[in-house]
Amino acid sequence: MNKIIFVTLLLFAKFSFSQTKNTVSNLEPKTIASFPFDSIISKKVGGKIILRNEFQYVDSLNFYGFNYKSFDNLKIRGFLVEPKKKGIYPVLIYNRGGNGDFGKIPFHYLASFLGKIANKGYVIIGSQLRGNSTSEGFDEFGGKDVNDVLSLLDIIDQLPNVDKTRIGVFGWSRGVMTNFLMLKKTNRIKTNIAIAGQADLFDMERSEMFGVYRARIPGYAKDSVAALKTRSSLLAIDSIENKQLTNFIIQGNKDERVRIDNALKFYSKLNSSNFTTRLLVYENENHSLENVRDSNLLIEIEDWLRRYL
Repeated sequence: MNKIIFVTLLLFAKFSFSQTKNTVSNLEPKTIASFPFDSIISKKVGGKIILRNEFQYVDSLNFYGFNYKSFDNLKIRGFLVEPKKKGIYPVLIYNRGGNGDFGKIPFHYLASFLGKIANKGYVIIGSQLRGNSTSEGFDEFGGKDVNDVLSLLDIIDQLPNVDKTRIGVFGWSRGVMTNFLMLKKTNRIKTNIAIAGQADLFDMERSEMFGVYRARIPGYAKDSVAALKTRSSLLAIDSIENKQLTNFIIQGNKDERVRIDNALKFYSKLNSSNFTTRLLVYENENHSLENVRDSNLLIEIEDWLRRYL
């Protein structure tokens, strides 16, 4: 039977945060009707919003939106998905792609993709990052925004339903850079899932990205080499804090934005650095892995998480 979806926001106020911890604020309970109607996961029947049959699992999850303070006291928007069933779950930090407003995580993506992972027994948390319509600050594309994600660790430590010793990161596109820059600054991450990430920002055939770098990266105009080196995922591997980190590198061989050799570089460097690493290449798939994203990709990710998180 189809059910009306009631998606309430987590009232983080019930948790106590010290003055030195990052906090979340300005939360209001909402139903799914408060979000823009999304025909991907639901339909309107008799004036009510009803889950489509293939998204019935959404009813077993809670979806949260929240504001929190980053390390420099800016207000940042975050999201969280968790199983409704009581328990202690491993947590996965999802790192978004894009820049600024482009690449923000919409509700239907939480429900239709990340929700499928959460439904297997994971809490998923992420940051919309600074410099978009709901977050303060300016997106530095691998600068202070990395600390926006690291600040989520303080929030994770306050959640009563997560195993704080089992934390993974999952990045797609620009989010892979965020993953590796995080891994230089914390040893708490057990596993790293990296999809369609640029290994080295110097090696970029998309000329429009250099316009993004000029507009967003502080100091780029003065010293572009130094600015891009500090954001290199490949160079970050030598400084990964957790030497027992496991890595799952995934990419389509027809990726129109990030060439397949980036995945090969990741695999080679991580392997030679003695990190447990798996490389999965999908034939004839593009940057979004659109033909496998909701099928085989989910199976592979779930299997990896069962083994390594």
